[in-house]
Order: sequence, then structure tokens, then C-alpha cells
Amino acid sequence: MPLVLHAFTIVTLLACAADGDVPSARRELDACARRIEELKAQRLAGELQRRELERLLVRAQELAAELERKRQAVPPAPSAPSPEELHERADASRDEADRLAAEIAELDVRLGDARRLLRAESDATVARAMLGAQAGSSQVARVRELEARRAALAARRAQAEAAAARYEAEARAAEADR
Repeated sequence: MPLVLHAFTIVTLLACAADGDVPSARRELDACARRIEELKAQRLAGELQRRELERLLVRAQELAAELERKRQAVPPAPSAPSPEELHERADASRDEADRLAAEIAELDVRLGDARRLLRAESDATVARAMLGAQAGSSQVARVRELEARRAALAARRAQAEAAAARYEAEARAAEADR
């Protein structure tokens, strides 16, 4: 009888875990479980009750397996984040945009310094051109590198601001649905 109780426990757990079950299979499984409980309560050791109990346990296992297959076949619907979670995501995106804006401002200062240095070098180069001195191409490369980094940061900042706006809109929609 311990094997029977163990099998019944497994079947019951599987039945309870099924989310996307078929109603008729679920009702039949519930009926099997009730009849199994009745037979266990009677504690009749007769051959007829034991055969019926075994038959019911086998059927309950089949039903639980069917319910489990159906549950696995249907992917769970993604749970939508709460409005509070969406507001937090929007705040995080705005914080990221602010951090990027500060980084852009710092880069602008460095870029201005590099451009001034480049102009100073080009003025000095013009004066030395008559003597055959080479222009400062490393400073030109430095300015281009800083400009490229600034453009990348500006794009990331725009993405963060767009994400913040999107999260806020989703939060408002979720609050309206409540």
C-alpha cells in the first residue's frame, strides 16, 4: 500500500501543478482522486477494491501526464510588470541619461581643449611651413576620436531618454487598466 500512496501523492502534485489544463481531464482526475480516497477510507482488502484502486491510479497518472503535456505545450503568458516597476525602470533610464549627459559635458571640455590646441598647432605650422615642418596629425586624430566618442555617447543618451519615455507611457497605460 505505500507504493499506492506514493503514486497517488505524485499524481495529486502533478494535477495541482497543471495550469493550462483541459477542464474535462481535470474533472475526471478530480473524480479519480475522490474515488481513490473513498477506497482508502474503506480499507477493504478485497480483490475487487484493490483492482479498482489500481485502475484508478493508472488512469489518474495518465490524466496527470496529459495535463502536464498540455501545460508544457502552452508557453506561460509573460507577466506584465507593475506600474511601480515601470516607473522604477523609467527612473533608472533617466539616471543613465543624466550620467551620459555628464560624461558628454566632460568630453566637450576635453574636445574644446583639443580643438584649441589643434588651432594653435596649425597656426604654428603655417609659420613653420616655409621651413618644411610637418603638421600635427596626431592632434587631428585625437579630435576625431573625441568627436566619435561624443557621438556614441549622445546616441546612448537618446536611447536612454527614449526608454524612459516608453516606460512612463507603459506605466500610465498599466495604471489606467487598473
